[in-house]
Amino acid sequence: MKKVIHFTKARFIMITISIVIIATGIVGTVVQGGLNYGIDFQAGLSQRVQIAPVAMKVSYNGDDDVRFNILSGEVSVDLFTKDGITTSHSYNLSDYKTIGELCSAMSEIPSLVIEDIATDVSTDKIISLSYLMDLSEDAAVVNYTNEGSGTYISIDEIRDVISVAGDPQIQIVGSDDAQEYLIRLEDDGSEDFSDTASTKVSSLLEKEFGEGTVIVKQADYVGPRYSQSLGQSVVLLVGLALALILLYIWLRFELSFAVSAIIALAHDVSIMIGFIGITQMEVVTATVAAVLTIVGYSLNDTIVVFDRIRENRTLMRDSDLKTVIDTSITQSLSRTLITSITTLVAVLAIYIFASGQIKDFALAMIVGVVVGTYSSIFIASPILLGWINSRRKKKLAKDNKKYGNLAAVKTADVVTSEDSSETSSDSNASKIVEIPTIERKKKGKRKKK
Repeated sequence: MKKVIHFTKARFIMITISIVIIATGIVGTVVQGGLNYGIDFQAGLSQRVQIAPVAMKVSYNGDDDVRFNILSGEVSVDLFTKDGITTSHSYNLSDYKTIGELCSAMSEIPSLVIEDIATDVSTDKIISLSYLMDLSEDAAVVNYTNEGSGTYISIDEIRDVISVAGDPQIQIVGSDDAQEYLIRLEDDGSEDFSDTASTKVSSLLEKEFGEGTVIVKQADYVGPRYSQSLGQSVVLLVGLALALILLYIWLRFELSFAVSAIIALAHDVSIMIGFIGITQMEVVTATVAAVLTIVGYSLNDTIVVFDRIRENRTLMRDSDLKTVIDTSITQSLSRTLITSITTLVAVLAIYIFASGQIKDFALAMIVGVVVGTYSSIFIASPILLGWINSRRKKKLAKDNKKYGNLAAVKTADVVTSEDSSETSSDSNASKIVEIPTIERKKKGKRKKK
């Protein structure tokens, strides 16, 4: 067999490092003001807005119903007359170099009023509406990205503007040039908070950055009762999952294996929560999903090592438990590393190319995979070693207290009796072989007489 790596020698150092990391996570989370609960776990409003300069304003002053939209690089204007006649106009943005040229072409539609604001801006910077605008009821504001202008709005500017409405929590969504922000306001307890908060945020931003510059892309409101119920359900489900895991490993292996695995899982979850708290990653359902995924991933690694330990305890009866554990970890090390590296490559790709909650999910998974692999090697098995050694010492102390030196004498007697029985059995075996020879000699003498 290949050379055995003595992982258990570093168990005290690794456990100390883990305790320091967990303590640092707790302190860092407290300093940051606690976990950054998302809209799922904290009652309030979550609104995603984009602040972008106005390219043009489009309205209609005729008698027809008009639908206006910009989607997939195309502007569509559909007119519905009272007589049931439909007239459609479409303009491909790639056919026009500037917004001014596009506005000139659209102005040919009767009764369509266009206010050209950003004449010289390229049409490829126009932001899609992704939904139909009814020009019969209200004017449509078309925005464009200010990529390359260098006049990006910072989070502090947004916070200063919205601070009138409460204590907002703000995150940048995507790249800086998109100027998209996720704004969350905690419910202040007022009856009309859900109705007025979104409008108030938009009006405050437009007052500061200009009318029509705020695009509300998403707005969600969660009430206090729902967020509290969801939080309790998460705690209950996680606790139930850990209890079932403990029961399964207890039945499948032994109680010492089960407790060691649960402690390793608690270790992994504690480090992940500390990381989430220090980085102020938003705690939403996707974050909880990442934590639960890592619980399963880490447990799978631990079970593989434990299964090898149980097998080697039978095969290596002459070796002490420390050697058995080191051998088992070494034998399963290549499998553990290959699995972890493969998972990391996939999750890293998601983190690089994704955005929003999926990006946070991938980041939590990256940390979890590393921590789960580390705990399977340096935490779970050493705890198992310490548990079994402690149990043996307690049993020996209990026997010494109950029997005194007699316990040691009994042990010596058992060993002596086993040795003597083996010796006697060997001597009897030799006698069995020799006896027939003696009998033959006696019979031979009788024949001579």
